[in-house]
Amino acid sequence: MQYTGATLLLMIGEFKRDLRSEVSILKPSLASLIWNADKYYNIMPLELIDMVKGFHPPSSEDRGFLINLTRAQWNNSATTEAMNLLRSYAEPYYEMKCPESNESPTKEGGDESESQSKDDASSNRNKALKKSYCIQFAVRELHNNIYCFVACNLADPEDFTHFIFSKLAEESNDLPKPKLQFRILPVQRICEAKSRIIEQTLLPLLEQTLAKDSYPHRFSLVNRSSFGGEGISFSEAMSLARNCVWAANPNCVQCLKYQDYAVVMNFIGPLFYVGVVREFQRLASYNTLVIRRGVDDRDQKPDSEDDISDDPTLSEEEDRRRKLRIKRKRRAEQLNMSKEVNEAKKQSQEAEGDNQAKVHDEEDDDDGEGEDYNLETLNGDGKH
Repeated sequence: MQYTGATLLLMIGEFKRDLRSEVSILKPSLASLIWNADKYYNIMPLELIDMVKGFHPPSSEDRGFLINLTRAQWNNSATTEAMNLLRSYAEPYYEMKCPESNESPTKEGGDESESQSKDDASSNRNKALKKSYCIQFAVRELHNNIYCFVACNLADPEDFTHFIFSKLAEESNDLPKPKLQFRILPVQRICEAKSRIIEQTLLPLLEQTLAKDSYPHRFSLVNRSSFGGEGISFSEAMSLARNCVWAANPNCVQCLKYQDYAVVMNFIGPLFYVGVVREFQRLASYNTLVIRRGVDDRDQKPDSEDDISDDPTLSEEEDRRRKLRIKRKRRAEQLNMSKEVNEAKKQSQEAEGDNQAKVHDEEDDDDGEGEDYNLETLNGDGKH
């Protein structure tokens, strides 16, 4: 049995041990490739992880996507279309991350001319095999009629989700577009819905994203569930996530409208799902229908919400009151501005109306003088 280098790189993560056992029947160059498999596997720009297949409840080892229909409950047809959507974008995503996958592996030593024709004949089949089975998906058993969780073997499902919505926003994109309206949220970590475990899980994830530099990133907290988990309330989860962000990078600023990163959270049953999402508002909150209208570039303008971001020196209640005062002040200013605009518009309309009335009066006076002149002339003619 013979293998090409491209096929071996694909199978290296899951079947490394089996392939190494076959070294004796492989070519020396390919055997060398297998023994150095760890080096090739780690330098690939697409990082893959082990994934347990099968229809079973999600675990803390899973990473994937939490998908829901925006205007209906989840059903079997939605599962089918969601899986087709993910699989249809997996191949172009793989080609983007691994452009060298289309290149033939370098061959060393020996007389390779005899096997050249065989390798060329099987190249298309090997490439298709690699792209089809490299990125894998599996639907998990989620006792919920609103959400569907799809696990994957991608180390960073957020990057794949960002790729999908960036492509959906392109008008020239010829990739398939879903008929149903999905909201796809990447899940980078899953843990028990308990305060200490959430903190231990969330903080390392934030350190990998928000703490990679000291830049004051704008962030927002998005909790897709209206309740908390076991032993933690909704407000406690939001405060915990906010404190974790500032522990990772104290220069970050929480914004209410625009953000560079959104910490998207959800509680389903006893588990807590979280992902740190880039350009959440710009990519239509990861909504497959809204994103087809194009990206929202309003976040590129100066952020008018920065001055009502969270103040870490205040308590939660004091900070809430401060935001309310600022909102009321803004509304009052907007009302005063609208009143001034309306008054100025009304005055201009009244002035314009007075001018028009004055012009009409002058025209009427001119017409009256002409009528008097004609009457006098007629009267004079009557006397004669």
